[in-house]
Amino acid sequence: MVYFKITGGEIVPEIEMSLSDTVFDLKRKILKELDVEIYRQSLWHHNRIMRDHEYMEDYEFRESETLYLTVTPLPPHHKLHVLIKSVGSDGYVRVKETDKVSDLRSKVERYWAVSSHLITLRRLNVVMENNLPLYAYYVNEDSEIKLSVTFEPR
Repeated sequence: MVYFKITGGEIVPEIEMSLSDTVFDLKRKILKELDVEIYRQSLWHHNRIMRDHEYMEDYEFRESETLYLTVTPLPPHHKLHVLIKSVGSDGYVRVKETDKVSDLRSKVERYWAVSSHLITLRRLNVVMENNLPLYAYYVNEDSEIKLSVTFEPR
């Protein structure tokens, strides 16, 4: 077994694989973990692109390895629907993957009528930072983003 840390964005999952698995098998696990479509994924190991048909044993992995994931961007005009989940109210918002988290926060502020400084957005349990683009958090079609609101005492 080999454990992989997948870097390339703000979310860094760890995935366990057998040496008899293929790179394509790993990409399926990444799809399950990050919701990134397989055709958009490119995996890199020591500046070498990994090919789907290759086996994990074809590489000289150590017990724990870090792989770099790049995601082919969507066309600039392509809009996504993301699900904003909060206690008592869920709703879809249209965004581009190149929008910043602050842009999404502004939309949430308008739709939910909550001041943006009270809003915390999380994707896969990672707090999203305003200055980063949504693609840094692997936001795709139908991605779920959790909304929490901090209420200020009077």
